[in-house]
Amino acid sequence: MLLAVLIAAFSLRPVPEPLQSELGGETFDGPTAVRQLDGLAQRYAHRRAGSSGDRLLGLRIREELARALPAATVALDHFRGDTPDGGRDLLNVTATLPGAPGPGIAIVAHRDALEPGSKAELSGTAALLALARAAANTRFHHSIRFVSTTGGSGGGLVGATRVARQLRGQVEAVVVLGDLSGPRDRAPRVIGWSNRGPTASLRLEKTVIQALRQERLGAVPRSDAAFWPQLARRGLPATPGEQGEVNQAGIPAVLLTSGSPVPPAADAEVDGPRFAAYGRAVMRTLSALDASRAGPGRQQDGIELLGKVLPQWALRLVLLTVLLPLLVLATVVVLSLHRDGHRLVAGAAWGAGCVAGPLVTGLLAVGLGRIGLVWPAVPAPYAGPAIDPGVGAWLLVVVLAGLLVATTALARPRLAREAGGEAAAAEPTPITVAVAVFGGLAAVALVLVVLNPVTALLVLPALLAWPAALAPLPILGALHRVALVGVGAALPLAAAITVAADLDVSLGQVPWWLVLLVAGGQVTPVGMLLVSVVVGALVATLLMLAPRRSRRGPARRGEDRPPRARADRRARRRAVEDDLADAIAEER
Repeated sequence: MLLAVLIAAFSLRPVPEPLQSELGGETFDGPTAVRQLDGLAQRYAHRRAGSSGDRLLGLRIREELARALPAATVALDHFRGDTPDGGRDLLNVTATLPGAPGPGIAIVAHRDALEPGSKAELSGTAALLALARAAANTRFHHSIRFVSTTGGSGGGLVGATRVARQLRGQVEAVVVLGDLSGPRDRAPRVIGWSNRGPTASLRLEKTVIQALRQERLGAVPRSDAAFWPQLARRGLPATPGEQGEVNQAGIPAVLLTSGSPVPPAADAEVDGPRFAAYGRAVMRTLSALDASRAGPGRQQDGIELLGKVLPQWALRLVLLTVLLPLLVLATVVVLSLHRDGHRLVAGAAWGAGCVAGPLVTGLLAVGLGRIGLVWPAVPAPYAGPAIDPGVGAWLLVVVLAGLLVATTALARPRLAREAGGEAAAAEPTPITVAVAVFGGLAAVALVLVVLNPVTALLVLPALLAWPAALAPLPILGALHRVALVGVGAALPLAAAITVAADLDVSLGQVPWWLVLLVAGGQVTPVGMLLVSVVVGALVATLLMLAPRRSRRGPARRGEDRPPRARADRRARRRAVEDDLADAIAEER
């Protein structure tokens, strides 16, 4: 363990420095962009994804990009995708300004909005057009793409998902424009989270932050670089910004926005001078990325600690040094329990039955999403403003919850009978369930060490605490055992609350939001299995700790002993009786 910690300490590397730009952002025409923003917001007030207003605005953006960039190729991409209003015909617009061979740079902004008006949400699109006009007067080495997407207001990100797949291998960095009009009390925020896999490169993130500071937009805190935000957002990856889908596709991408990744309110005001400063900052970032030979750097898969970066492989090494001794100790305990006659198969069947409930429920949700009974079922998370659970949604949530409870209740005795016959169908002992809980969580932790070691950190306390809550230790009272269950659930629950709060998902929206995540595929099949094992382990632990009446009445003397010990005692008693009978017969 000490050797692994030392190796991890020596593997720490410095955080990369931001790229420098020799050009300022003066070519960004802020006043003209503000006037255009006012006109677009007034003319295309109703522009929900796939509506006529959204389509007409897309065609208008094509005209503006063609006019601003005569040397560029402007392309329309027609496709069909799920939106908060169901399946719709959608349109993405891309203008490509040619440059030297090799990966280029992309600027992305969505133009749709859930609510009428929403001028502040349209500020990213207005900045996109102004940046295109500025690029026409600037000489770039790289090819520059200006992309207007739809289906991104409040999450879902069908347009961004499609663009991310098309840009793979074509660009080396993407800057996503969000709300660029926030007042001074909403500090600028640079977000590099992903919906799966590595996040944005630190060099790209710091380059954008430096450009914002040069434009005197105030302090740009790197709150997302603190340990807990990294643990929560990397452990449970979900973000409503387009950068999440782009990062998932393997392209470094950041979202530049004001305050929150969730779209601003429909009546939010636009601060003209700050909007212009945001535009100049993006122009500085574009110039810095274009002028650098080093590029934005690779995506970030490690964790920032004390101003350094801990690589992912080092985190895996530390976790394995923690898990392997626990697995060896658990193997010794299992062999000892088996020798003493404990029916381990009963505990395993109990745990498997508890896993069956969430697994079957999740599979049904996926199937309902595939046939269109759960929508919008897309592989990217929605934010709170886009989630509107009606009566039908709540009815489906109740049905799925009932299925979870029923499957868990019915699967446990059935699996026990299948595993060991009628004798195994009896209720297992806490120690055998503790073994099953530890085995399931250990398997989950090992898989997560490979797939996402940050998520493994969230599961590690449960691996230790939940089996301990079931251990036959006299010093543990009922309150101590409940506290251990809470300790094991604390990190995953706190991470889920952090993510939901950042996405502005209220408590009443959480059940339907979770259904949409599963039905849309944000939770992968492997992820669903792992989540089912963790939830099943928690359910098994709680059921064993719950007070219940004994079905066999008062325990008789000797029943608390292990089964094999009782059998051995009976065999010895019979042997003594047989010897005594033989001795009496000989005397006669």
